[in-house]
Amino acid sequence: MTIDESSSSPSPAMASGAVRRRTGIAVWKQIADTLRQEIRDRSFAETGCLPSEQVLADRFRVNRHTLRQALAFLQEEGVLRIEQGRGAFVQPEWVDYTVSRRTRYTQNILSNRLQPSRQLLSAREAQAAPNVAQALGLDKGAPVLIAELLQEANDEPIGIATMIFPASRFQGILELLAEGRSVTEALAGFGVHDYVRTLNRITAQMPDEELARTLRQPRLRPMLCVESIDADAQGLPIKYGHVVFSGDRVQVVFDPNQSEP
Repeated sequence: MTIDESSSSPSPAMASGAVRRRTGIAVWKQIADTLRQEIRDRSFAETGCLPSEQVLADRFRVNRHTLRQALAFLQEEGVLRIEQGRGAFVQPEWVDYTVSRRTRYTQNILSNRLQPSRQLLSAREAQAAPNVAQALGLDKGAPVLIAELLQEANDEPIGIATMIFPASRFQGILELLAEGRSVTEALAGFGVHDYVRTLNRITAQMPDEELARTLRQPRLRPMLCVESIDADAQGLPIKYGHVVFSGDRVQVVFDPNQSEP
């Protein structure tokens, strides 16, 4: 026998887990509203999954049929992904990050109808590691300028980018980035008004505890790593980059047919 758990004036979602009957709002809808808000508040960010059906049914004091109505509704909204035998997982809002000859972070985020922002985490001068020196056409140990930035979309962290520039050509670029200039704006200050991507290498890696915390993603979910080299109009390398994207929120899209300006 199915219990009638629908109930006449609007009632807010109950964060405590309590539901109200005879309010005109179906109990399963109240549960869905509560879980949706908790997902937005990142209450399940550590594991990326919701508690079991039985745990949730006990919490809301409903039968599992009612609970499944709420979960199915959230799945239809695209908030959850239900996997048979495994449970209900938070479905992240994906950012399509297009990789092409002219890959631009700000343009990529805006194309997803999101607001881009960056935080400069560190800036320093150092000696080029062998792989960096080779990528930038420098002598081993040549001075380079390194900026590490937290990349965000709608104030949500999506990646950590490490950008390395030849110090002999771009002395002062770290100060421009610290002022909030985009990479494109900063390079323009040195006469580089256009640049193209000459290398993209994409791999995957598991985050350590600090990276997972910074990117607000589950510790056991992989990240996407994009290694890149950009060159100016004369073909001279100007930037070596390494970006670690949250595998929960970013998917890389290749655009081999991008037209030339």
